[in-house]
Amino acid sequence: MPRSIVRLFRVRLFPLCVPLRAALVAAALLLPWSPSAARADEHLQAAFRLATAQYQVALKTLETRGREDTAAEVSRLREAFQAVIQQFNANQATLGGDQDYAGALMQLDVSIIGVLLVIDFGSREAAREALMPIGRSLAELGARAVLRE
Repeated sequence: MPRSIVRLFRVRLFPLCVPLRAALVAAALLLPWSPSAARADEHLQAAFRLATAQYQVALKTLETRGREDTAAEVSRLREAFQAVIQQFNANQATLGGDQDYAGALMQLDVSIIGVLLVIDFGSREAAREALMPIGRSLAELGARAVLRE
């Protein structure tokens, strides 16, 4: 294994627990390979699960921390959601069906950007109201991805 890759995992991932590190390595190795529709669907569902988990972290941070921390977690939510969009784009032909799905993904991405703007204005209540529908949309789009098989 090239020395730089080994160093990356030792230096950057050292603080993570061993099972989490192993899961991250496995995900990094397996995500690019999607020869079948079933595997593509699995990758899309995994990306949705990660985005949903990050949504929960952002929501908890909104309730317990300040504006800067909340904005950072919502930014991480957007990054996690970008993985959903990338999985969909990479496998759109094999995932098929739903004509409005790409538009719904784009609309959710814009909603996340809107939450970031609301956080900048400083109203915790307004940020909560903007963030809550994102969780419902993530759940709905994740369910629609399963139904498209």
